[in-house]
Amino acid sequence: WGYEGSYRSVLRYVRRRYGCPKVRTYWRVETPPGAQCQTDWVEFSRLDVGGGPEPLSALVMVLSHSRMLAIVWSRTKDQVAWLSCHNQGFKRLGGIPAVNRIDNVKTAIAAGAGAWGVIHKTYRAYANAVRFHVDACTPGEARAKGKVEAKVRLSRLLVGCEQRDWDSVEELQRWTDERVQRWAKRSICPATGKTVWESWQEEKAFLSPLPILPEPFDVVVTRTVHRDCTVQFEGRTYAVPFVYVDRPVEVRGCADKVQILAEGRVVREYPRYSDERIVLDPSCYEGAATDRLLHHCHVLNIKGRSYRLRDLEGRLK
Repeated sequence: WGYEGSYRSVLRYVRRRYGCPKVRTYWRVETPPGAQCQTDWVEFSRLDVGGGPEPLSALVMVLSHSRMLAIVWSRTKDQVAWLSCHNQGFKRLGGIPAVNRIDNVKTAIAAGAGAWGVIHKTYRAYANAVRFHVDACTPGEARAKGKVEAKVRLSRLLVGCEQRDWDSVEELQRWTDERVQRWAKRSICPATGKTVWESWQEEKAFLSPLPILPEPFDVVVTRTVHRDCTVQFEGRTYAVPFVYVDRPVEVRGCADKVQILAEGRVVREYPRYSDERIVLDPSCYEGAATDRLLHHCHVLNIKGRSYRLRDLEGRLK
């Protein structure tokens, strides 16, 4: 332990003493159609999209079988942008693959990395809604997502966006979509020998149909509906249809709205960050009683005593 020589001298000694380690080979296989896509960000430091040079990001999503890709531009890389770009990417690819292989970005992996990483609860909720499996790469294994790494490098040459200025992000997106389509129709897919475009047309039959893609959200929680047909979220109270009393619902914080979901569908939407702290919808209290729930009744508190409106109406008559 008292050796004062360099690391390289130790390395030379070990190699002379034990020889070089054996080369570990690996088995290369081609991904079946519809099985996987790979997703990663690419950064552009200075793009002018109408307001002077600024940093811009693009989400690159590529189908592992056909090599068809989608490039979606974004000014930010926050949780809402991450999900919004996923929506736009899946739309351009025409369906949902079984697995999405990603890098260990914080909007997807909340802690750890790779197979032992903890999936961000918001991204997990999105993946469950869209119905794909999240597969995070092992750190330092570039080959594990080599297809998207190659397309990240290709995207800089393919789009050629740094050679001119743009009036808006929308104009840049239209230009990008045209260039991707032109590239796909002349490039060859190594797995099929056909063009990427032709291979993609065949692969689309193996992709899950596009669902109603969820509104991008950055916060998701589960709440049990109280007896007054409300849930609490971000310091506010929101009404929920009375049939969900005592049942869990999912509450999502989107860019400008709050969505309440039950049984996989949106049952109410409200503006997010409203001035009102209690946001009620009278239609949540309408409807007939069920086998599980008695019909609600309005209650007034008068001098410390509670009265049902129905009883008061009877007395007044």
